[in-house]
Amino acid sequence: MATATLPSRKIDPNLPDLLLEECSDGPVFLSDEHGPSHVLMTIADYERIISGKLNIIEMLWMPGMPDIDFDPVRSIESVPPADLS
Repeated sequence: MATATLPSRKIDPNLPDLLLEECSDGPVFLSDEHGPSHVLMTIADYERIISGKLNIIEMLWMPGMPDIDFDPVRSIESVPPADLS
């Protein structure tokens, strides 16, 4: 995988500080006209991803999102037996 480094002096002076602050809480997704195209993250997050040591909870974790209570209603519908003939 190719990597690139863009010197911060080539960017709006306030943008690097804003992006660094944002990615300290989690990945920052950059979009183009077709949708998400790039991700900015901390080196620690990147190294955890490439090490292959992430578990499903870490992959699905969305910082700042509230917990969702999920208590599905049990179905009382009866299902006829399958006809395997």
